[in-house]
Amino acid sequence: MLADKIVTLKLGSPLFVASGSSMRQVIETIQQAQAGSVLILDGKRLVGIMTERDVLMKVVARHVDYDKPVDEFMTPNPRTLRPADTIGDAINLMHEAGLRNIPIVDEDGVVIAVFRARDVIHHLAESFPAHVLNLPPRPNQKMKTAEGA
Repeated sequence: MLADKIVTLKLGSPLFVASGSSMRQVIETIQQAQAGSVLILDGKRLVGIMTERDVLMKVVARHVDYDKPVDEFMTPNPRTLRPADTIGDAINLMHEAGLRNIPIVDEDGVVIAVFRARDVIHHLAESFPAHVLNLPPRPNQKMKTAEGA
């Protein structure tokens, strides 16, 4: 599974806003899409990412002018991967860099998807359904009797 290419995953379409958009617009966009991140583009070029964590740490409960551009709060020049990179590469990057969202770009640098931690969980559940579906409700729980007939 770790050697599988990122392109084999069912990744959702990324959410975009233009560089210079107000924080108000960005937050509304994230809320409407119920997304965990939004990519900031200058034309077709990726210039940054704004995540829920960025909003919580840099905007919420601070005296921020919500009409300021997202560029002042985003994480600039986010790390990216390509579709031919492996799931293992993505997990390793997430672990080492503390990332939860990694933009996936094609050969021209155009964003085509976002790899998220939950994509790994979905892939595991689809790859090993018998193991996942037979887990007890709590990881440390031991069943007193076997289920079934």
